[in-house]
Amino acid sequence: MGKAKRLKSLRKEKKSFEEAFLEKFTHNFIKEIKNSPMWDEMVAEYGEKRAIELLKDCKAEIKSGLPPGME
Repeated sequence: MGKAKRLKSLRKEKKSFEEAFLEKFTHNFIKEIKNSPMWDEMVAEYGEKRAIELLKDCKAEIKSGLPPGME
């Protein structure tokens, strides 16, 4: 593999700042839920397997602009 091809593949793999931030934010959110009393409630209601599946569906989302009331 030549240098140009190798560099192109490296650039392809790089995530944008926003993608990396959302991934880390989502990871921290899931970690905090697992350490909260809400996790125990989720496990009691849905079972551990289903609760983990629900957490995997969580994704962070960034909305542009100021929140209502701060404009």
